[in-house]
This record gives sequence, C-alpha cells and structure tokens, in this order.
Amino acid sequence: MLRWAPYPFVRITLSFIAGIALYFLLGGQLGHGLGLLVFCFASFLAIAILALKYKSPSATDAAGILGLLTFMALGYTTVYQRTELNQPRHIAHLTTAPTHYQGVVQDYVLQKPGYQSTVLQVEQVKVNGTWQQATGKVQLSVPHDSERAYELSYGDVLLVRGAPQPVAASLNPSQFDYRAYLANKNIHHRHYLQPQQYRKIASQPSNPILYYSIQLRRQLDDLLRERVGEKREYAISSALILGVKDELDNSIRQAYADTGTMHVLAVSGLHVGLIFSVLMLVLSRFTATARQRWLGAILVLAALWGYAFVTGLSPSVLRAVLMFSLVTVGMALQRRTVIYNTIAFAALVLLYGNPYNLFDIGFQLSFLAVLGIVYLQPGFYSVLKLRNRALDLLWVSFTVSVAAQLITSPLGLYYFHQFPVYFWLANLLVVPAATAVLYTGMAALAFSWVPGLGWLLFKVHFWLIWGMNEFNLWVQRWPQSILTGIDISVGQTWLLYLLLLALILFAALKRLRYLSIAVGLVAILSVQEIWEEVQQRQQRQLIVYSLRGSTGIGLVQGQQAMVIADSTLLRNPQNFTFNVQPHLWQLGVQQPQLTSLAGSNSAPTVLLPDSNQLLVWQGQRWFILSHPPKLQPKSGFKVDFLLLRKNVRLRPGQLQQYTFGKLILDGSNAPWYRQRLRQQLDTLGIAYHDVADSGAFVLEL
Repeated sequence: MLRWAPYPFVRITLSFIAGIALYFLLGGQLGHGLGLLVFCFASFLAIAILALKYKSPSATDAAGILGLLTFMALGYTTVYQRTELNQPRHIAHLTTAPTHYQGVVQDYVLQKPGYQSTVLQVEQVKVNGTWQQATGKVQLSVPHDSERAYELSYGDVLLVRGAPQPVAASLNPSQFDYRAYLANKNIHHRHYLQPQQYRKIASQPSNPILYYSIQLRRQLDDLLRERVGEKREYAISSALILGVKDELDNSIRQAYADTGTMHVLAVSGLHVGLIFSVLMLVLSRFTATARQRWLGAILVLAALWGYAFVTGLSPSVLRAVLMFSLVTVGMALQRRTVIYNTIAFAALVLLYGNPYNLFDIGFQLSFLAVLGIVYLQPGFYSVLKLRNRALDLLWVSFTVSVAAQLITSPLGLYYFHQFPVYFWLANLLVVPAATAVLYTGMAALAFSWVPGLGWLLFKVHFWLIWGMNEFNLWVQRWPQSILTGIDISVGQTWLLYLLLLALILFAALKRLRYLSIAVGLVAILSVQEIWEEVQQRQQRQLIVYSLRGSTGIGLVQGQQAMVIADSTLLRNPQNFTFNVQPHLWQLGVQQPQLTSLAGSNSAPTVLLPDSNQLLVWQGQRWFILSHPPKLQPKSGFKVDFLLLRKNVRLRPGQLQQYTFGKLILDGSNAPWYRQRLRQQLDTLGIAYHDVADSGAFVLEL
C-alpha cells in the first residue's frame, strides 16, 4: 500500500500541476480563478479548525483534500497571471498595427548562420502617431554582418520601425509546432529586421545579476575560442562548460544525438551533479559541529551558485542548482529528508515561477531522469556486487545511464522519433570523459593566467574532447546504431508510462494484478499498432510541401513514398528533415525514395519540349510550369491541377488556355511573385492554393 504521509510536497506539487493542466483543459474559461482560490482556501481553514477542535478523522481527511484543492486552484490562478496574453495592453490586442515600437532585450543573444536571434520585451508602441504603453515579447532576428561579435546585448533598449508579425503556424503536416513552442515562452510575435530598421537608444538591464553573468560568460567563451583552437573542439568545450551551443557543427551534434550522449552537451543536472560530487568531499570535512556544517554548506552553495553565474544563469542549470541546494541545506540541518520531497519542492518553486516550464522538454526530461536515477538505479546496481573498484565505478555509470534512459525513453520517442541502440556503451565512456573535460576546462579557465600551467591544461582539455568526439563518430557508424522513424501519439506515450509504472509496481510489490495490468496495456498498444498498420497500407496521398525556396512533391502509396525534389531541396538535407520527414514517419514511411524533378527514369513525370513537365500518378494529371509555356494546349487537354514554380512568367490570359481544377503555388516562388499573382487570380476567379500561406497541399486519393 502506497503511504502518502512521508511525501507532503509530492502531493502538493501534483495538485499544483493538476491546476496547471486544468487551465489548459478549460482554455482559461474560469477567468483569473481568484474566486475559486479564495473559496477553496476559506473552506480549508474552516474544516481545519473544526478538525483541530473536535479531533475528527473525517474532518481531518476533508481538510487535507481541501488543502490539495487549494493548491490546485493556485496552479490555475498562477497560469492565468503568468500568461501575458491575458494582459489588456498586450500587442496581440492592438486593433491597428504600430508603425514603431520600443523595448528591452530580455534574453540571451543566439548566434545563427548570418544572423542573431533574441527576445525583446515591448514597452511602448506608436499607433496612429501616438505613443502608448504596451507589453508582449517579440522574437527578433537581426543580420550579423559586422565585425562585432554580438549585434545586441541583454539590456539594450531598441527603437524599431515597423510592426511585429504573429508567429505563423506550422505549414506542413506533423512538423514541429514552433508557434506552440514560442507560446510556451509567452512569445507570440516575430520580426526579421534589417540593419537600418532598428536603433539602440539606451541600455537598461532589468536584472543586473543576469547582465553581468552573461557578460562573464561571453568573456570566458572568447577565452575558450582563443585557447582551444580547433572549431569543432572549441564548440564542444563551450557547450559542455558554459552551455553556449551556437557554434556546434550539425554533424557532430547529430553524432552525439545518435549515440544517446547529447545530454553531456546540455549544461544541466549532470554537470551540476559532477561539481556537487566533488564539493561533497569538502562538506564531509565540516561535520563535527553545527557551525562547521553550516560553514561547509555555505561553501558548497557559493560554489554551486557561482557555477550557475558563470553559465549565464540558464534555466536548466538553475533547476539543478536549486535541487542540490535543497539537499545541501537538508544535510546541514542533519534532517533525514526524503529525496522525492526535495525533487517535488524544486519542481513546485520552478513551476510557480513559470508554470509553462511544465511543457518544456528540458524540464520534463531532467526531472524524469532524476526520478529514474533515484528510484531505479539502486535496484539495477544491486543486481551485481563487484569488489574491483574500477569495475564497480563502471557498473555504477552503466546503471545510472540505463535508469535515466529507461524513464525518459517514451518522451524521447514522442519528441525525437528515435532510440539510440548503443546508449549504454557510449555513456560508459562519454560520461567519464565529459567529467574529465568539465574539470580540466574549469581548471584551464581558472589558471589561464599562469604561464605553462594554463597551456598544459588547455592541451589536455583539447585532446580529451578530440577523443570523445572521435569515439562518438565511431559508434555512430556502427550498424543499426539508431532506430529512427518511430512515431507515437500523446496517448501512446501515456500508455507506455502506465506500462512502465505497472512493471515497476510488479517488481516492487510482487503482485500479479500489476503484471495483468501490464499485459493489458501491451495488448492495447499492440491493437493500436496493428490498426495503424492496416490503415497505412491502404493510404494514398499526393502532397505539395511548403518549403521556402524549394519544391517538394510527395507521392505516398501504402508505406512507400517517393519525394520529387528540386536541386535546392536535394542540396539541403536539413530542409527535408525538418519539413518533410516527420510527416512521412507519421504515415509509416521509413525510407522514402528521393528523386530529382529535373529528370529521372523512376519519376512519374514527362519532360515536355518547352522544359515544363507533366506528372501522371494514380489517375492524377498535374501540369508543372517552371518555364514560360511555349506549347499551345490541344483541344480537350485537361489536367487536375496546375503547379506554378520558380516565379514562372505568365500573362493572366495564358492561364485561361488551360483546363484545370485548381492552381497550386509552391514554396519556390518569391513573396512578391505570389502576392502579385494572387491578385490576378482573385480577379479572374481562379481557385488556387498557396502553400507558403495556407500550408502544404494534401490530396487524399
């Protein structure tokens, strides 16, 4: 029987999370929820007083339930208060677009190829010639074409000409929902700026501590760039020590992802835990008196928060530092704290500060990984008793890796659609190597001013990173190193976690009913997979994907697909991976056939004398115009769709020569061309679909 008494903060945090979920389930229909919060709290006080007075067990139980309902109402109210769209002055509520706006840079500045990105907190907008107070966040993108390392800095006050645009929805099926991702950060607008479109007018950092933290991180990053040397190794060093991942090469990033060791590059709980383990040796020497214990705790806390300061006070580090700080304080108090209460209290504090953390992938994975290590790892470790210290350390590393991977696997499958097969082996070597990289890197930064010693430490640091990179690239090349194309729904993710919970309860309590539940869940998942397989074998779709500057046409029959792509898409695998591949995985297509639009024997297209093409597939006839048509269509020539690409020059009258059902504008057309042509099509009354505005065109056959 599960006893809840020792876990008060677990109950409270779960109730708070339920309140957050209730807000999104109801869509905020209860308003700010203050009335509900006051009612629950008043009822709790009344019942608690009665329980104390009459010593009634039923009244005590009722008071406990009302107390949890109060935290649930608090969760609901907190989301409402932290949702900036609920503020009446939010820029989303403006009826007239502003001509100018002013705000403060409130986030880190991220380096991207050719531009830099950050977040501006709006303070004022100019509407109809009048300045007025406003609020809201805008994701800014500014060109990076000067010799300066950063075009903008945290705290810069900017005057911007123009109006920010609402974040567009995903334009392709199953594509990553970037609008929802930004909405969870209270960002609902974007603005791509030109150099002459904004001006820095002042510097007013709202948080001086964060400002100086970012400045220090930039200085240390510059030092690593100078002393580590090679770009690949510098990028790993900066990511692992400081959390700066701007310079990470896509190939090396993919290698770490494919081997299941990407977590070592995200400064988070692992890194803080490694530092904490060393600090525990310091704390263990201060145990004789209460004064010594508190002195040791203060030293540990100073080191933990100092590391957080060096890494720019990133949310992932703050999560871990808060958790280990609570553990440190508990040790200083010499209280037998329950680790689950510590984890739950840390989650409660972070969720109260920002309830949208609940939907942050890093937040979910980090807390689940900690829970897996705390609960599952001791059981795995007890399977083997090794007397050799080196082998025992390897076994500890192995069991920690397995526990964390097991508990986070359902989320990993849902978000990333892949599973690294050799994660257990890769982590055996990469985690100790990353530990050495972290320690040598921090030592190199600390003693960089010492002649000889600083040079030696940076050399050791460099070769450790080089070896770690080469090992990951080697494992990545192993056969079946990663299983990709796994597509599961939210419901299936929950079923997998229920299955995992049932198996854990069966192993812990040795009761057959939990095994029966696990078998039932496996049966449900199996039926779902079989039904999905049957549906996929019968599907036929023709899709024109929305690809900026490119053409991509998908022909799906059963679980096989061909993607007809132009040279621009074929040269840019990332464009395909981000925009097209998730949809094909959802349809059960593992390896689509990529073929060139320019001409291929396998493509169902016919090249016409004027270099245009006719696509005939599954009874569908598509006329693809890439060049001005020079052939007069024969009488009775009819196609189902007319696809225009590459800004093909056409007179409006030429379109009336063809008989077709609908005209399609694909992503290879420029914005100015699409805008002009849409006006002509509206005048002529021709039905059309613009994939750049309306999303991918999906034809079910």
